[in-house]
Amino acid sequence: MYNLLAERAKYNVPPLIDGELAPIIAREVSRRHNPTVAYLGPEYSFTWEAAVSLAPHGKHTPCRSVTEVFQIVESGAAELGVVPFINSLEGPVGETIDAVVTRDVKIIAMGELKITLCLAKRGVPRVVYTHPHAAAQARKALAALGAEVVYTTSTSQAVREFEKCVDCAVLASPRALQQYDKTCGVEDLESFTRFALLAREGGYGERALLAFAVPNVAGALYKALAPIAERGINMTLIYSRPTRLSPWDYFFIVEVQHSEELPHALGEMALRTTMLKVVGRYNVMQL
Repeated sequence: MYNLLAERAKYNVPPLIDGELAPIIAREVSRRHNPTVAYLGPEYSFTWEAAVSLAPHGKHTPCRSVTEVFQIVESGAAELGVVPFINSLEGPVGETIDAVVTRDVKIIAMGELKITLCLAKRGVPRVVYTHPHAAAQARKALAALGAEVVYTTSTSQAVREFEKCVDCAVLASPRALQQYDKTCGVEDLESFTRFALLAREGGYGERALLAFAVPNVAGALYKALAPIAERGINMTLIYSRPTRLSPWDYFFIVEVQHSEELPHALGEMALRTTMLKVVGRYNVMQL
């Protein structure tokens, strides 16, 4: 078994399998290569947790925004990047979707993390600091608190604001609030976030992520997707996003299960779309 792991670790890409062996192989790959890993920071954010799980022996570099992570990976300053991609309650992260379409960067793996949110308070809170996605997942707890919600770039940044204030509260991860008295499990429903592992090249796995645009005519989306349906390819996600090129103009993100028929479907889709791009090939690993 060790010889197999050592052979697999020669290649600085995530494992091609899911299940119990995937994290073991990922750790071995990370240990052998020590890649520079850009992530949406600061330290102890949920994205930091995902980055440490996906590349535990990497050199982790915090970034101020999702866009900055993409820029650093695209420039080659970091070999890998980790950004939030989609939450089971709140849907895809718009900034990630925009960047994965416009930047020359690929998604090569996904890590799924169960999200637990904690609330810590000082005095009688007048404001509560948190990230918008966290706030959306704990509406009931925030409503009961009755304080003004102030958004930050990450839950870790929210904790930094909390450290400087009086009569305030913070909604963040257990790791970010490990030194404070807190109430955890305040999210409205069970929640999971998938984090995308980025690289300039590569990507293999059971799933493929496509980005495309269609002419603004009746039936265009149906015709673009028909080659996927006709070949029995399972579609697991579809999402529309404004292109920002003109009002009411959209592109689409589609996740499908990869099959031998997919290249043929893509060939037909290229004839029915105004833009078509494969932005990821990956497996989803439980973190």
